[in-house]
Amino acid sequence: MSEKKQYIRDKLRHNLLNAGRAYLKQHGHNGLSVRTLAQEIGVSPGAPYYHFPDRRSLLLALATEGFNEMLAGTEQVVAGIASPAEKLRRMGLLFIRFAEENPHLLDLMYESELTTPTLDPTLLAFQRAGHAALHDQVIGALPDLDPNDAGVRVVAFWSAIYGFATMRKKGVLRPSEDGALPSVDIAETIVDIVLRAILAKDAPCDPALAGQAD
Repeated sequence: MSEKKQYIRDKLRHNLLNAGRAYLKQHGHNGLSVRTLAQEIGVSPGAPYYHFPDRRSLLLALATEGFNEMLAGTEQVVAGIASPAEKLRRMGLLFIRFAEENPHLLDLMYESELTTPTLDPTLLAFQRAGHAALHDQVIGALPDLDPNDAGVRVVAFWSAIYGFATMRKKGVLRPSEDGALPSVDIAETIVDIVLRAILAKDAPCDPALAGQAD
């Protein structure tokens, strides 16, 4: 293949993914198709199939982009000089901000046909990489901690962070009758509370649950 043809094909893929991200932001993934994107960028209906032979391959490419972006942020945090506890804090906030800025992309990554009824192996690898990054920082903060105990604490941290981000994204979080939920962003407070809980040396943990960390 000539360099010109390769350039054209690479540019087409780039344009399709950009159009896919724009569509996701506006409409979510349910109505997204290869044909839809072909129309969006003004190419023939068959042109995109060189890169994406079906809808699933397109969705997987978009989800992969999302995970790569998140993990790039995680790697940047890990490479820093902050303490393990502070790195955990930054990872938690990074995920919450990502969820806030990319709600439909997050749905595709965690709650879509790519994850149910069977989690795609590519996405499983990303999720395990994220879990390992959190696990390393928990061990770094509490070096004498049993690895199984650390696994339970990672589950607790992830559950709280993902749960908060998802509930806020879906509009589930609302003020109580006395207006207890403040109008300001409470993400940092939530992360700090969770960190204090999981990094407490005497936190009760059941090692039997650690196998559920993935």
